[in-house]
Amino acid sequence: MKRIILAMLLITIFALPAHADRFDELMGPYASAFSQGLTEIGLTWQDVTIDLGDRNFYGGDRYRLRFFDTFIANPWKIPEFVPLLRDSALELADDPPMLMVVAQNRLGNSVRLGLISDPVEPFQTQVDAAPAATCILDAVKGFCEKEGYPLTNGEITYLRERGAAVPPPVAKEVALFFAALPDVLTYRKYAMKPVIDHLLTSEYTNPVETYVKSISEENEDEALAKSLDLSVMTEYLLDNLDYNYLHTGGTLLGFVAKAMREHLRAFTDDADFSFTFETPLGLIALNGKANDIYTGGVPYLLIIDTGGDDSYAGGASTISLSNPVSVLFDLSGDDTYKNESTAIPAFGSGVFGYGYLFDEAGDDSYDSPTITQGAGIFGVGLLMDSAGDDSYATITGGQASGTYGTGILSDLSGNDTYECYQLSQGYGFTRGVGLLVDKEGNDRYTANDTDIRFPSAQSKEHNSSLSQGFGFGRRSDIFTGHSWAGGVGMLFDGAGDDRYSCGIFGQGAGYWYGTGILADASGNDDYEGHWYVQASAAHFALGILDDAAGDDHYFADMNMAQGAGHDFSLGFLVERAGDDTYDSTSLALGGGNANGIGIFWDILGDDTYKTVKGTNFGKGNPARGGIRNLILCLGIFADTAGVDTYPSAKPFAGNDKVWTQQEQDGKPPKGYERGVGIDTEITSPPPQEASGK
Repeated sequence: MKRIILAMLLITIFALPAHADRFDELMGPYASAFSQGLTEIGLTWQDVTIDLGDRNFYGGDRYRLRFFDTFIANPWKIPEFVPLLRDSALELADDPPMLMVVAQNRLGNSVRLGLISDPVEPFQTQVDAAPAATCILDAVKGFCEKEGYPLTNGEITYLRERGAAVPPPVAKEVALFFAALPDVLTYRKYAMKPVIDHLLTSEYTNPVETYVKSISEENEDEALAKSLDLSVMTEYLLDNLDYNYLHTGGTLLGFVAKAMREHLRAFTDDADFSFTFETPLGLIALNGKANDIYTGGVPYLLIIDTGGDDSYAGGASTISLSNPVSVLFDLSGDDTYKNESTAIPAFGSGVFGYGYLFDEAGDDSYDSPTITQGAGIFGVGLLMDSAGDDSYATITGGQASGTYGTGILSDLSGNDTYECYQLSQGYGFTRGVGLLVDKEGNDRYTANDTDIRFPSAQSKEHNSSLSQGFGFGRRSDIFTGHSWAGGVGMLFDGAGDDRYSCGIFGQGAGYWYGTGILADASGNDDYEGHWYVQASAAHFALGILDDAAGDDHYFADMNMAQGAGHDFSLGFLVERAGDDTYDSTSLALGGGNANGIGIFWDILGDDTYKTVKGTNFGKGNPARGGIRNLILCLGIFADTAGVDTYPSAKPFAGNDKVWTQQEQDGKPPKGYERGVGIDTEITSPPPQEASGK
């Protein structure tokens, strides 16, 4: 119940009103410093907003999320609320259904099953009353008959004989799965009911493969621009698929999987057994202590493997419309998950359904090119790894990637490595959310920027990463006018000295009404990127980076970084404690460009700033002409404690100073161009200090 209350608190807290005294409540002892700085440039805290009415001059925000609006309307909520969101995810990292609530509430479509009663209890009561010796037979037979697929006499005999050889604790969990499965499928059916005929009569014979390929061959935005048919079908699905029913089925399955997982964790029998059975929805595979091999391209419904160093080429993924559920439990061993197909999802991926993977122990390796390791497309994908030093590798669309759906990856312990190229590591596209949670360990997050396979429009020498807490939308005002607001990408890391590296677009960044958040709770961390990174956003978007503790290093050498907003976007970097170093570029450290807002805030520590050129340290750089001359463009830099080192090339900046944009360039600001820098000494604890969890 404590965990449920925590998640519910996060659901309601973002709706708190912004009363006149709310700024003091949010910012505490730091409110006066910011108020002083804003007064210097003729603003109040209420002026620091990206106005909805101003954005309405431009449009393109279909499917815009309320979560996005909350922070765009009042950026001062960010320093207080983002740590709450981070700590909630870390606290619930081992709780599948509640992680879904945390993620899906960002979309406005979370389902609070379990708030009043245990949704698994009726199914568990049914299973507890069933005889163990025949529970697999009874469960599978009952399910198949209910779904209209009566078993043959031979199948009944097989299930009776082979099912009896499965250890009773495992057999009981199979029965629990099948007891709940009809309800899960019913919710999915009603989610899909408005769109299923459209899907089946479309030119795409396998919609799952169509959407997987659209991401594996190029990013979804580019694929949509090239295929009008795919664009039209996708918009129909976005408008008509019932996300509430979809999430109800996914959350119910999450509760069932949580119960099964807890029971299976207690299974310590070193048993050697093997059982397979083909159902209308996919294959059941149950295995014991042997080193088992699971082939790819198979529509698995349920895998339970209790031991051994196993090799998986498939599983925990919905590979067709007739394979809507796929769940995998591996209890021990150093396992290898490797899929080479670019047309088939794998390992915790839900495409028009639900794909969940739970690995409880061992140093595991996950490698699949796309739609993998916690990925959802009009579905829910989840990967949860409990222990070990694990490695995750993908090319695109994996490691907590939500495209029109939910993708969650939760790693509970170990020194882990995450490697991708793009659309991964906490990525959300339209009506999608990606949530990556790593609770502890010295982790490495890499969006490959040496092998240039996805060259960026900003610089062909770098990949377009779109990863590590990135929200992405479809800008189509330059194509067909069918623009779609972006989703939410979140990466939350708990304890450990971590390293983040990417090319262009990443590390708490957003594009086209997308929201990207990277929040790290502790450790001496290293952030490396180039353009639109480290709390940066472009074109009506939101980027947030929040680092709670440690002596951290930030490097960005090209443009738009470390608290930078471009074109009606907001970038907000909060660095809470530690002696930090910033290697910065132009339009950084609180840079607003073309009516964007950039806010940089280092709360505590003796920090070093190595920026030597460009528009930074609290400056706005407006796009001049027309109505843009009437709309705010703002940069704010704040360092509120410590003896800091500033570059000699920026003599206006220094300890115990307040500077304004006018003083930087000797010219009066034009229109609503504003910029301010604040260096002061406030020694109060930072708001929402790291919980240490």
